Amino acid sequence: MTRIGVISHCAGARGSREEMRDTIELACLAEDLGFESFWIAQHHFGFQRGHSPSPLVLLAAVAERTERIRLGTAVVVASLEDPIRLAEDAATVDALSGGRLELGLGAGADPEAARRFGREHDTRRADLRRTVETMIELIEGGRIFPDERGLRDRIWLGTASRSGMELAARLGAGVLSGRSSSPQGPDDALSARMLDEYTRSAANPRIGLSRPVVCTDDTASARELIEDGVADWVERGIRTGRFPEGYSAADYLDRNHIYHGSAATIADGLRGDACLQFATDLLCHVQPVHLTAAQWGPLLERIARRVRPLLTHREDAVAH
Repeated sequence: MTRIGVISHCAGARGSREEMRDTIELACLAEDLGFESFWIAQHHFGFQRGHSPSPLVLLAAVAERTERIRLGTAVVVASLEDPIRLAEDAATVDALSGGRLELGLGAGADPEAARRFGREHDTRRADLRRTVETMIELIEGGRIFPDERGLRDRIWLGTASRSGMELAARLGAGVLSGRSSSPQGPDDALSARMLDEYTRSAANPRIGLSRPVVCTDDTASARELIEDGVADWVERGIRTGRFPEGYSAADYLDRNHIYHGSAATIADGLRGDACLQFATDLLCHVQPVHLTAAQWGPLLERIARRVRPLLTHREDAVAH
């Protein structure tokens, strides 16, 4: 059965103190609701209004407030990190949490962050590979302290490319797979083919499928909640060339970038997602919308109590 988790980008218009404290509270709520994992994204220098440049530090705080839920990074931009320092920080969180860390690593998508770190954005994939390979050697060999060798089996790579998934398979890492925002909508068929190839080539395939899910009573109320945030995202996308002139929030939502509406509508949409069949973990979030904990909390409750049973019953029916 696919496990269900939550991703927080710790993003919003308020101060960092408020956003980080709310993120901790959301993690506690996710555990209470029975979600299997809670992941935090990394954003340097306030990119995409994110307030968590150090997700491992924030997860250390979450670890002290929770007992069972697995704690993940989705993702740390490892191409900008020193492998020894990163391995030590990760091992510390793993020790504090009792072996609950899921270490998601990626190459990064922000050229400005690379420049400010004194790195070359164009070499980020090669830098990621070297960092991850070094970390694996350190962890496997017990050459860092705390000595948390079990962390070796809980490394994930965030990637949307065939080469990235090939690297993950070769290194024995899981894959964190998201969606790109395009005017035409997500190309789930292409992603599904790559995930299928990864599943066939990896010795122990693990796939965390990242999907935006906004569950309310109906489509109209979901759109009312997120439309302003989507409009802001689309306007910024037009300025950067991601979307064409005249593209609207309605266009974005109509093209299924965000699963939104009633539990039945969302479950139907997810069951039609070509990638879900390969997922070991479905990771729900609300990006590119920024919602407060007060707004997001009820959405998590609906996912846990309304959407999850529909997906579980479907999986049970297929299994039998």
